[in-house]
Amino acid sequence: MAIAMTTGYSAQTEGARLCIDAASDWALTCVEQLNDQNHHVLVDYGAADGGTAVEHWNRVLDHLHAQQPGAHLTLIGNDLPSNDNVALAANLALQIPRPPKPTVLLSARSFYEPTTAPGTVSFGFSATAMHWLSQSPGPLPRHTHVLASGDAEALERFTAKAMQDWTAILELRSRELQVGGRLLTVNLSRDEEGRYLGHNGGKTRNVHDQLHQIWRELADEGAISEEQYRNGTVLNFYKSPEEFMAPLKDPTSAPYRNGLRLVDERTVHVSCPYRKRWNDDGNTAAFAAGLMATIRSWSRHSFASSAGDAAADAVFQRLEQRIADAPSEWSLDYVEHHQMMERVA
Repeated sequence: MAIAMTTGYSAQTEGARLCIDAASDWALTCVEQLNDQNHHVLVDYGAADGGTAVEHWNRVLDHLHAQQPGAHLTLIGNDLPSNDNVALAANLALQIPRPPKPTVLLSARSFYEPTTAPGTVSFGFSATAMHWLSQSPGPLPRHTHVLASGDAEALERFTAKAMQDWTAILELRSRELQVGGRLLTVNLSRDEEGRYLGHNGGKTRNVHDQLHQIWRELADEGAISEEQYRNGTVLNFYKSPEEFMAPLKDPTSAPYRNGLRLVDERTVHVSCPYRKRWNDDGNTAAFAAGLMATIRSWSRHSFASSAGDAAADAVFQRLEQRIADAPSEWSLDYVEHHQMMERVA
């Protein structure tokens, strides 16, 4: 199954921009501590269409230019081959007219592959991207998301695959970083209380349970087959802080052997901006449409790839109606893990 965000992703994901904004302080710290040199390469791994990070890269490029005014800066945007790379190129190009007039480039290959030559990257950044799995770890027969499924056997498989992917991603990035280069990841996570995107500990409905209920309804009604139902799995995994840090605490791991080290880490919670707006203005129709759209932006492909566009559209029509029927029971709160890393050798 190809992973792909919906067209217009940035316009539909206000929360993702807020997550990036919450990491701005650490991004600026990273570039402050880079070695002085005449050229720096900066990479946005998993940038989607790039719109949520335009202001982020404004700040980073401005700050690095102020620190090292003689250095030429190159910004590379990266996601997956299935990404809307035309939109990504356009959003990257917004940086060109501004001082320090950087070179901008597009890497059209997956972040599960090498993106630059070894030892060339000064600063790598990734936000809300590295929770996607490179391939299915096997069936999830009775739910659409493993963390909400209660399936212990499937959880073990998904965890193993997530850790394999994460270690491989860090190995690639550790090769691309210069010695002294920094890597900052802002990943969807789960906290010590087990909360994650879509599950805020019971304050409101579990979004993944709701998606599953609708998907099961469609199967019970005969709108999709049982095989299509079983294949409608959202192939992502929200790792814990301990799981994120594990490859950097294991001297035998490939990224550790390549010199990648943990500098700092933290868990950050970002409240749902759509719910906050509804609390302020009470506009239920706008709330239902906006919240549905942001959920659809990252989950639609899971249903469309299994059962086609009509079935996927039915999921989100019903989801919007559920939100409108009980708005006080809905919120999409973010749990983010920030991890700052440096290549030391």
